[in-house]
Amino acid sequence: MNIFKLLFLLLTTVVINFSLLAHDIDLTKNDVTEIDVSLHINKLYQVETKNQTFKLDAYLVMRWIKPKNQITEGLYENNQIQHAINDGLWLPAIEFINVLGHREVSNRHVVIDKDRVTYNERFTSTFTTKMDFKKFPFDSQSFIIEMEPFSYGVDKIIFNKVKVTPEDIVDVIDSQWYFKKPYVTNITPHSYSHLSRDGEPNIEYSRLIIKINADRISSFYIWQFILPLALIIISSWAVFWIPGFGERLSTSFTLMLTVVAYNFYTSNLLPRLPYTTLIERMVIYSYLSIFAAIILIVINRLRSPDNSGSTELIRTCRWLFPLGFACIMSLLIFRNFML
Repeated sequence: MNIFKLLFLLLTTVVINFSLLAHDIDLTKNDVTEIDVSLHINKLYQVETKNQTFKLDAYLVMRWIKPKNQITEGLYENNQIQHAINDGLWLPAIEFINVLGHREVSNRHVVIDKDRVTYNERFTSTFTTKMDFKKFPFDSQSFIIEMEPFSYGVDKIIFNKVKVTPEDIVDVIDSQWYFKKPYVTNITPHSYSHLSRDGEPNIEYSRLIIKINADRISSFYIWQFILPLALIIISSWAVFWIPGFGERLSTSFTLMLTVVAYNFYTSNLLPRLPYTTLIERMVIYSYLSIFAAIILIVINRLRSPDNSGSTELIRTCRWLFPLGFACIMSLLIFRNFML
């Protein structure tokens, strides 16, 4: 009889241990919180080329499985959220990495269902992103939004599903840009060496990257900048048809001053960069073209002091300058758009 009791107790102990082990395994599986993110963009505006920033007005929605021992179901809004946190509500601290300054949150609420928690906020903030203006004003830019948990690594919190709406952002983007192709999302681990302890590997955090690609609307710059500059360059060729050394020289210097004034005007619209943009290269060519015309006019004067008629040099410049302009413009187009 004692043997049967002993076997029964042994079997019961084994079953209980297996149950506890299975329960521990389930806890380990559920220990990582998977967060689904939805970003609804109201407006993307004030794209600053000088500061390489843009402003975003959007709704951020995050959903995750309701933890055990969570507070009862309900809806908590704005100031009520802090009272709910005091009663046991857990909210993940999510940080936007490339935010410039403080993220302004106008309204927020938390909805606790039977098995899920939904957090929703409307925010406005300025984001900074790297921009390349070498092809300005025919450039394309990527507006990037980066976010990750502030305190917990990938062993505690990871991003799961991502949704960005509306998919067609042409109506909500700045008027100087238009939507190029669908948004790109990427979830990748990111580590920080300054947070690691001696002898331990770096802590990895789940980083969500949302990329919105757009093209600049260049029609304004074509009609207001490129066309006037091209007309100034073409007008400079008229000096080879004007008789008289004084008239040729005064016309060339007038056009040179016009290009200088044009350069001062356009410089206020461009950032100070360690490289030149497409418009700046066109301005540089204008300087060189008019300066070369002045030099050739002086050389022609020295070769023909009596200023009698059109010399061979002047007749050559009449077709050489337009040909050079066509070659240089073709080179710029090939370099910026073909390579």
